[in-house]
Amino acid sequence: MDPTIVVVLSFVIVAGFTLLIGITLMRLWPAVRAGRLAGTAAGASGDASIFRWSDAPESGIRGILHHLGRSAAPRTEAGRSRYRSKLAWAGYHDPNALLLFVGAKVALALLVGSGYFIYGITVQRVLPNLFAVSLGLAAAGFFLPDFWLHNRIKARRREIVHALPDVLDMLTVCVEAGMGFDAAVTRVAEQPEARSSPLHQELRRTSLEVRAGRPRAEALRALGERTGAQEVKAVVGAFIQTEKLGTPLGKTLRIHAEAARVQRRHRAEERAHLAPLKMLGPTVFFLFPAFFLVALAPSLLNILALLKAIGGTR
Repeated sequence: MDPTIVVVLSFVIVAGFTLLIGITLMRLWPAVRAGRLAGTAAGASGDASIFRWSDAPESGIRGILHHLGRSAAPRTEAGRSRYRSKLAWAGYHDPNALLLFVGAKVALALLVGSGYFIYGITVQRVLPNLFAVSLGLAAAGFFLPDFWLHNRIKARRREIVHALPDVLDMLTVCVEAGMGFDAAVTRVAEQPEARSSPLHQELRRTSLEVRAGRPRAEALRALGERTGAQEVKAVVGAFIQTEKLGTPLGKTLRIHAEAARVQRRHRAEERAHLAPLKMLGPTVFFLFPAFFLVALAPSLLNILALLKAIGGTR
């Protein structure tokens, strides 16, 4: 086959797969995010609820992923609970998120795994290690969503821990001003930054659960489990213990707010100390060769010219 045709076909196949995966992700992610527990926007309809998800049957790409996930989802409740916990830590509380996530894993495995085989058929030749490479690509495509979910959990947990000192400060101010704990949580959850802060969103859900009749201790424990952050679990445990013992809540909030600020400062100092070490690798591999080339190239050229002149005189 003409090399030009091979190059064109290769470009078309790669571009087609990239476009297909991009369209799939662009249509999937907003649909999943729509089920997150987000506060109602200012001026929006008052009928919306963060506890309400659509019961309409899935259609389009979401319907395909839903059916794939239903066939490949874990059969045991323990396996489903493990996935639900990870999705909750990532901020996805929609009951359909589990099936959509598993369906995305299966779909990516099928698409990536068959891509190598389809490419071989297109160029009309047998590619080396066809089965092994296809199997490896399928495995990579299957575990790619897990890698994305792991990074999503880490990023969201980092945002929660970073926002914790400010939230505790606001709770301290509200409680010391005479507000009850439930009213203080509601007031903090209604701040303007609640739409972009996962901690404020979880506090809003906790406030609505308590107002709906769920015991405060149980709602606070659920808050710690949903965030997955040890710092939040420690603060929640202190709140529950304070309520049981009857100690002043304002003093407890002030102590934990100060401790959270100190921990945030220590994390910032740790990252600042690690920054030179992280910059060492790029400096050695990318900057030093250029420095050596600029510094030694003129000398090496002069030495080569001198050796050539000496050899010519002989």
